Amino acid sequence: MTVQPQAAPAAPRAGGTLGKRILAFAGHPLFRGDPQVVHGRNPYRRMLAPGSLAEADFDRPPGPGEWAAHRSLAAHRLLGTFYEAETVLLPEQGLDGLYEDFDLFYGPDLKELREGSVSDLERFAFGCLDEAVDVSGAATPEVLEAYFQHVVEEAAAGPSPALTAIAGARDRKSAADLYLVQLALDGLTEASAMSRNLAGAYGPEQSALFKIFIDEFGYGVYDAKHTTIFAKMLRSRAMATHVHAYWNFYLTGPLATNNYYYYLSRDHAKFFRYAGAVTYAEAVFAPAFVEMIKVFRDIFGDAVDLHYCDEHAHIDEHHGRITRDQVLLALAGRHGPRVVPELLRGIAEARLVGGWFEDDTAAQIRWSDDLPRHRELAGSARTGSEPPRRVVLTAESPFGTRCHDGDVVLEVERGEADLVTTPTGPPERLARGEAVLIPGGRLYGIRPATPETACALHAVPPA
Repeated sequence: MTVQPQAAPAAPRAGGTLGKRILAFAGHPLFRGDPQVVHGRNPYRRMLAPGSLAEADFDRPPGPGEWAAHRSLAAHRLLGTFYEAETVLLPEQGLDGLYEDFDLFYGPDLKELREGSVSDLERFAFGCLDEAVDVSGAATPEVLEAYFQHVVEEAAAGPSPALTAIAGARDRKSAADLYLVQLALDGLTEASAMSRNLAGAYGPEQSALFKIFIDEFGYGVYDAKHTTIFAKMLRSRAMATHVHAYWNFYLTGPLATNNYYYYLSRDHAKFFRYAGAVTYAEAVFAPAFVEMIKVFRDIFGDAVDLHYCDEHAHIDEHHGRITRDQVLLALAGRHGPRVVPELLRGIAEARLVGGWFEDDTAAQIRWSDDLPRHRELAGSARTGSEPPRRVVLTAESPFGTRCHDGDVVLEVERGEADLVTTPTGPPERLARGEAVLIPGGRLYGIRPATPETACALHAVPPA
């Protein structure tokens, strides 16, 4: 089996039906945002940046090498919202004052837009996996076991790019917090995608998967539930613990990773692919959390609560054995060679998408930790001949984050601006006439530091 990156097919830009439905959904008042950088304790409101969405070409799916493109970020924010509308989200403080938002989020108007768009948006967001992963050659239980063992050993041998970036950062605490925010995507709603694979009747493998699910939910004890102990870790860092507080700082790779398991779980024709993917994930989690504990202890000492990491470093080793022996290999043995290619594909896709998580997080940490150098690079960057895109912001402007497909130079033309690149680190103040280079794929937001701020975005042509 090979995993091969392919070039994205060229396609003309056009405004298709999917794009129109998406803009109608994102333009709903729930998703227009507000001036606050951190979202309030309302799980139904999140910034979908309808203004920048209008720039995205939803007639041209991202290719395997374009997973960090702006249209990919936009698609995965939408998909995550679509998927969560099929779960139950209730604010910890109660619904008082939020009944109307609850009704709107789960109501018929948005539901109709979601249901009419989700399959097309999944093909748009994940179609590149069909190009990137080629399952070829012999497909037997023996090949499955050998390939699985190979990729798990590979993952265990190499250091995490994201944790390596944290350890090498100047501002290690802000870098570590950015990593926690990416984990929060799953950590505060853990096993929600898995729950969609538990119904039905498929023998001992169903019971094995349920063992893992009930572990995640603390065997019915709320204080032992994994989401509860994840919140303790955030609280020890003086970070917000409500769902999607840091929505604006979720990166494309982590969003795609989280969405991938919902994508497989929504379509039971992909069940065997899900079984391969979840087996790979459970096998690589334990060593990853061992590495995380070392890095975070070195930065914070005993000031951070790592109960969540300790729990996963232990329990995921057990879960890895369960999924390998009682799910993956058991399904191959029971159902024969016809299901092995899908099991293999699930492993390969999970490995690939997990790499997006690591690479995206590491790149964001390195860039946000080195903004003075990117100020210098802005001065030497050669911008294109096209006129810049101009943005005017006031104190009432909603705060949102975005990325660009290619490099851009952000220049402040009037007033002053704060460039926000991490959830807890200090913003980078830019005065009139100052500029910074924003590499393609890097997430940022702009807050006005004066009553009115005008910025210009100059595209930098590829070298």
